[in-house]
Amino acid sequence: MKTLIINGSPRKRGNTAALIEELKKHLKGEVFELNPFYDKIAPCNDCRACWKKPGCVIRDDMDKVYADDYDVLIIASPLHMSSLPGPLVNLASRLQAYYASREKLHDPIPRRKKEAVMILVGGGGGDGPKIAIHQMKTIFSLLSAKLNDDNIVMSMDTDHVPAEDDKAAMERVRDIAQRLSN
Repeated sequence: MKTLIINGSPRKRGNTAALIEELKKHLKGEVFELNPFYDKIAPCNDCRACWKKPGCVIRDDMDKVYADDYDVLIIASPLHMSSLPGPLVNLASRLQAYYASREKLHDPIPRRKKEAVMILVGGGGGDGPKIAIHQMKTIFSLLSAKLNDDNIVMSMDTDHVPAEDDKAAMERVRDIAQRLSN
């Protein structure tokens, strides 16, 4: 099993990282992590090259996502203004190549089916995770990653309880990792 984790947090030792680290302790197989805050991933610049030829002409670390050689896609992120952080939205914008291939070229880029895991952390206030959930589901859909309710983890009170102390969230990531590894 090969797992790609997209970490949408700028904090290397924050709440999102705590849940990712716990998950990784229990995952079997190859695990690769990508972080749009630190890895080289440019946003879509609307060059529309993908309207003429399948794929994206920008060569950077997004190629790890485009490789489509993983069985599990995990996106873990904090909420920023009830949404995904900007660099993660930039990464999502690069999925325009899949949309354009299907809608403009009428020749969808083949993608492997894979399992999806959603991890969200937030402090409270705001409008909650509704917008971020919608954004993640769109990303998963474009990448042919099937999300089921058993693969969703939320730690939504991190202003008061750090994710590493959120027993339910930590147990949930362990359960998911063990289920995926069987």
